[in-house]
Amino acid sequence: MTNLAIELLLLIVVLVNFGAILTANIYSQSLREMQRKRLFCSESISNPYCIV
Repeated sequence: MTNLAIELLLLIVVLVNFGAILTANIYSQSLREMQRKRLFCSESISNPYCIV
């Protein structure tokens, strides 16, 4: 392999890992938000802020 091919391969690996980390962070944040909303909205039925 040439140096260019090795550098491109490393760049692709770094970008894929970065994308996976960002995706996992977004998923965990949305999961926490849904749990918070479920806890908050379980107490009142007629709360207009509890749109699920």
